[in-house]
Amino acid sequence: MPLKFSVALQGSYPVHDYIEMAQRVENYGFDEIHVYDDLMFKPTWPLLTLIGEHTNSIEVGPGIITPQIVHPCYHTANLAVLDELTGGRAICGIARGAFWEFLGIEKQRKPITMVREAIEVIRHLLKGEHTPYQGEVFTCTEELFLRCPPLRDEIPIFIGTWGPKMCQLAGEVAAGVKSDGLWNPDYVSILKENVAIGATRVGRDPAEVEIIAGPLSSISADRDKARETARRVLAVYLPYLHPMTEVAGISEEEIALVRQAAAVGDFERGASHVSDLSVEKCSVTGTPEDVIQQIEAMAAAGVTHVAFGHCLGPDFNEALDLLGREVLPHFKS
Repeated sequence: MPLKFSVALQGSYPVHDYIEMAQRVENYGFDEIHVYDDLMFKPTWPLLTLIGEHTNSIEVGPGIITPQIVHPCYHTANLAVLDELTGGRAICGIARGAFWEFLGIEKQRKPITMVREAIEVIRHLLKGEHTPYQGEVFTCTEELFLRCPPLRDEIPIFIGTWGPKMCQLAGEVAAGVKSDGLWNPDYVSILKENVAIGATRVGRDPAEVEIIAGPLSSISADRDKARETARRVLAVYLPYLHPMTEVAGISEEEIALVRQAAAVGDFERGASHVSDLSVEKCSVTGTPEDVIQQIEAMAAAGVTHVAFGHCLGPDFNEALDLLGREVLPHFKS
């Protein structure tokens, strides 16, 4: 099966820029566009609507939504509209989410149950069920159903996670597992092993489940500039990438220093503490030649889909051009 490639966009650009960005991504032959639904950035659904209206064939969807803040019925309604708008091109990523400290709320104590039930609710509603759903976390009465029939009663759902138990859930119920910040071939084996455990549990072929790496990305013709940008991005996200950081051998001291700098908004100081090892294990970084070699190593480890993540590079347009003109043709020719 050929490798798939996607671009994940953050909700940080001027709204109308997404039209040209999405069209260029599509024209270069990428398979999917994911839009992050990060707290306090531009929300995913209106951006996906804009993207869906101005593209023709590329699959589009959130990567990811979290059901802890909003009941999955809300996400289902938005997903159904996106699917109708795009003529059946919608996909959906779902996960427990992060950054709960910003909201002053606790993490969900049963995140696997929450994600499992959210997927069940989404599928329950897409199939037009008029029967009650009663779970530990979510409830739907018989009055909770989509008043407008969806275009499709099944839409591909992938689970975002780094954790072994959630990977097992993906093996049971999802089209794929997506690990943002993953760029360590050694960790891919952990994902695959746990996906296989879940798939085997329900009599499913593990090969049906996509292994999606969503690395932080910094591509440039200037390798040093690319690595500098990667460090700045990791100054924000590195403290959240456990247990991948532990498996990669990134020190607790480094993570603590980055976290301390981030806590006071000093990301330049945080970037100065980001090691070469962190850049190499958590981001796809460098020139097109570097990136091709890195992708080949990840594919050999078992990755079936690369979703290039934030911020793509020091210059988004240059990075996209380098990927579209030099990297994708290497794998799609």
